[in-house]
Amino acid sequence: MTTRIFISKFFFILWLYSNFSFSQSIVSINFDSVIICPITSHSSVMPSFIEPECKVANASQIDPQNKALWVKTTVNIPEDMLKDKQPHSVYISGKAASEVYFNGHYIGSNGAPNAIPNLEQVGKIDAMFYVPAQLIKPKNNEIMIKMSSHHGFITLNSPLNFIGFGIYSDPTYFLHRNLGVSIIPLGALLLGAIYFLVASFNPRKRTNNLLFLCMTSFASLQLFSEISRALLSYPYPYQDVRLLLIVSLSFLFGVCLLTFVILKLEKNKPYWWIFIGSCLSLLIVWLTPGFDPKTALAIFVPSAINATLLTIQAVNTQSKEWAIYATLFVLFSITIILTLTAFHDALFYYIITCVLIFLFILQARKLSQEQKDKEAEQALVAKLQFKLEQNQQKAQPSTIKINSAGKIEIITSDHIVYCKASGDYVEMNLKDHQQRLFTGSLKELEATLPNTFLRVHRSYLVNVEFIHSLNTKSLKPTQTSAAGFLQLNDTMEVPVSRRIMPTVRNFIKQN
Repeated sequence: MTTRIFISKFFFILWLYSNFSFSQSIVSINFDSVIICPITSHSSVMPSFIEPECKVANASQIDPQNKALWVKTTVNIPEDMLKDKQPHSVYISGKAASEVYFNGHYIGSNGAPNAIPNLEQVGKIDAMFYVPAQLIKPKNNEIMIKMSSHHGFITLNSPLNFIGFGIYSDPTYFLHRNLGVSIIPLGALLLGAIYFLVASFNPRKRTNNLLFLCMTSFASLQLFSEISRALLSYPYPYQDVRLLLIVSLSFLFGVCLLTFVILKLEKNKPYWWIFIGSCLSLLIVWLTPGFDPKTALAIFVPSAINATLLTIQAVNTQSKEWAIYATLFVLFSITIILTLTAFHDALFYYIITCVLIFLFILQARKLSQEQKDKEAEQALVAKLQFKLEQNQQKAQPSTIKINSAGKIEIITSDHIVYCKASGDYVEMNLKDHQQRLFTGSLKELEATLPNTFLRVHRSYLVNVEFIHSLNTKSLKPTQTSAAGFLQLNDTMEVPVSRRIMPTVRNFIKQN
């Protein structure tokens, strides 16, 4: 047996196992008892299968692409399958139009196979053919299939996925049975895409949000393309479009993953790195046979590049953050290699979803730390600004003009202890225990005073230079209840509202 036949047989068995091994309602044809006879344009009748041009082969060698074939095989039907009294059928999954005979009797067609391309009628990618109960024999049964595949634009290594016998149902029934495991990652990826779409409108970290939006969108579309076969039995030429779409989306996801890491590493000429990495990935995908390996390698190559660059960065910087990223991509790359043959199934999307969630968590932690650092920096700047304004007020205090008894009185801000709103006026309490009335609202007065005055209540504005302490209880029994009270110069005291209390407490702590 040649290496190509062995590999094809291996993938055929693996696909069969992953999709049907847990089902008691379907059995495969006998893999190594297949006779294949070519059909010419001059001969369309069923052969005797002993002609010189016929050959004994295994199921992986059934290839009707750009030709027409007669195929004879057998299927062993277990007795317990016949006892369930359900209707049964022959199931064919693959890129071909077919005409099926069971124990010598015609049971149906999927399209119309023909040796002449223009005369072929395209069939569905998955089809079932009802088998009357009287045709079924215990154990060994013969299946003869006339098939052709002249349409489509891609030549596949394994155009047929499965031929078998089972209960009669919708052609996508056995694919539906594995559909549920794909719904969870699809939902998670779609929610992620919506989240990053909204986050992309925020200018902060917009590039990262756009990259995450692209990755979740590409992975969602790829997963939907995968499960579309379980939702609809489409004409077989569309299989070429579906496979190309899956590989293309996988490649685009890999490019986004590479772009994310290159930009994070802040490499010189980052777009050259992205371009070279993308070209290398595209070349390897192009040269790799089989669409399942192409899909996996379209992710593996960018992941391996990321793992290499991040490992070098982690070693050079001895940074824990870079070590975490490097470990993630090393493990991701190893996982792809270990699951190469099944990477395009539901496992792929669970892995991708977990990787994206982990990357998002790392990004969120870093963003949170950056936000804390920024807030601390802003607090320091505000504190320095306040100190400058304090010094400025001491050196050259601002003045306020007050109309009093028909004359204008000028009051400097450093003489004002606190201000209290009183109807259409504001009572200005001075440090010599005198009072002046300001015509206007407390808000208007606050706008004219320097930032050394702090609003502590809806009706009170305090000069922070005169704050002695913050108490939870008033020293005056006649004082109304409040969240706290500021003890000012001498016996002056003002209430602090519950809403503003944290701000006042934080201000006193910092100053």
